[in-house]
Amino acid sequence: MTVLLFMHGWGFDASIWSGVVRHLGRFDCRMADRGYFGAPITVESDGPCVVVGHSLGAMHWLADLPEGCRGMVAVNGFDRFVEGDDFPGVPRRPLDRMIARLPQAPAQVVTDFRTRCGAEAVAGTPELAPLLADLELLRDGDFRDAAGGLPVLSLQGANDPLLPDTMRGAIFAKASVTRMTCENAGHLLPLEAPEWTANAIADFARAVA
Repeated sequence: MTVLLFMHGWGFDASIWSGVVRHLGRFDCRMADRGYFGAPITVESDGPCVVVGHSLGAMHWLADLPEGCRGMVAVNGFDRFVEGDDFPGVPRRPLDRMIARLPQAPAQVVTDFRTRCGAEAVAGTPELAPLLADLELLRDGDFRDAAGGLPVLSLQGANDPLLPDTMRGAIFAKASVTRMTCENAGHLLPLEAPEWTANAIADFARAVA
């Protein structure tokens, strides 16, 4: 059975994948958690696997690809987030403001971000250390070289409020990338289009197995 390793994005937790894995019964699905609202969970595979990352989760996988990784599904994901170096990303200044404000008002910063994405406020208490470290990674990380040659399926939402059109077309330029767009979704494909997302993951996992 093919192993799928899942990583959520900033401000969320492993539960974002619940609707997706419901449609992936033929796969061994293992969900990591960064510990933003509780204890962190690490996952691994002792054989071939496909990694699946939502948003910043894709960069986390690229930072440390597991041995045996056959490819990655980037769900609203990217190999770089911030603009610069001829990359049409997101402006740096809003992230600087979030990083400066996070220690004083972590719950509000997380809630504001989730609201912009179209999600409800989280019920748990935010853990500052991992949230801050990963927000800095979102601002400073550049894993375009790490994606070089890797089979990547890029799943994007046509109405994504965070990722500009030009950025969605430029990510994973060095990878062996296939791009798919869900026309009626935004930055939360696992919640907005779980079955569509699961079907795309399953087809990709079978293709690279």
